[in-house]
Amino acid sequence: MCKVDDYKVVIITGENKKSDDKDGEVIYVGPIDDYSFHIDCLIDYTRERYPNVNVFKQINDRCLPNVPIFFLTWLNSIVYVNLDSERAGRGGMLYMPDAISEKQRAVLLEMAKELPLNNVDIVYDMDFDDGEVLAKEFQYTGDQNFADILNKCLEQDAKKPKF
Repeated sequence: MCKVDDYKVVIITGENKKSDDKDGEVIYVGPIDDYSFHIDCLIDYTRERYPNVNVFKQINDRCLPNVPIFFLTWLNSIVYVNLDSERAGRGGMLYMPDAISEKQRAVLLEMAKELPLNNVDIVYDMDFDDGEVLAKEFQYTGDQNFADILNKCLEQDAKKPKF
């Protein structure tokens, strides 16, 4: 069984017309020991998984990781970026598409159980303007159970989370 902590990025795919993604599929990207930078594993993943999506061909390693992540959310994927470090402790960034399916919601809540006391920033309501990703952010500080907090946020509106 794969663990979130062993990878740079975890993706929960949603249905989209631009690929053969299966709704609720969990994809572990960038084994920690194989990649130094998140952008490198994101570039490798997006170019292999979506060879016909032109924007992924244009992204290079000088780009911020949130650019390919934005386009992954545009394809209805939920993206968790593992930011664990000895200095900062356990944490990450959870990027949410505008709408999620019931399958994605269930998988996300299961994954959240692996991150009980992590500090997680939830990024949502994303937009791309002139090469820059704009978004809203909810900071979760790890003082409560992350799965419980996430579930409450998702209950507000199953189609469009509000934090």
